[in-house]
Amino acid sequence: MAAIDLIWQTNAFPTSFNTDWSIEYGNESNDYLLRSIPRAFQNSTCTCVTSNQCRQPLRIGPPGLLLPGLVVGCSPMDGLRMSTLECFFSSDCINIILNYLDYYTQIDGSPPTDFVPPVEPTLIVAALNSSTPPRFSSDTPIGQLIDDLFIEEWLNTSTYESYFATCAPSTCQYQNAETHNVWYVITSLLGLYGGLTVTLRFIVWNSVQFYQKIKRRFHFRRIKVTIINE
Repeated sequence: MAAIDLIWQTNAFPTSFNTDWSIEYGNESNDYLLRSIPRAFQNSTCTCVTSNQCRQPLRIGPPGLLLPGLVVGCSPMDGLRMSTLECFFSSDCINIILNYLDYYTQIDGSPPTDFVPPVEPTLIVAALNSSTPPRFSSDTPIGQLIDDLFIEEWLNTSTYESYFATCAPSTCQYQNAETHNVWYVITSLLGLYGGLTVTLRFIVWNSVQFYQKIKRRFHFRRIKVTIINE
């Protein structure tokens, strides 16, 4: 996931929500040039050019209506990972989201003219149960929940007897990979040195003896031939 975020930020891919880059439209003076302007967050102290950790509170509905724990990031994935589930522990917060799902601002940022909040929620969504103490608190970032696979408790019981009884293998083979320590290397080198010493001594000694035997034999034959010729 971190690699995907890095690729997205490095290539400066714009999102359809203009949360990382905004388009500035030119005019006649600059030949109607279109420019990409990086989005600034946190009172213009953080931009998506230098960091993907920029955030600001998520706003929905009229100005000033904030949702606790929900933030906007450079990309939808960044905002999701930095948000928390705090809002979803409150029925009122969930109802605000449901009531203002169809609240869309106009192009100039002004509020819609024909929006009327519903009297009754169009969808009933139960809030998360806060009475059961979970492993993760309400202010835990959703990114951490994703990294931990939303697992509250992992219980692992390994039983090789049941495994073999189920698979019923006819044979079993395994490899035990061991790394050699320094003492093994030293003893191996000493053994190699001793083996080479004995082998070379045997070869050199027998080579010299063989050479001496051949030399004496040819010398004896030369003397014998000389005596006969005389």
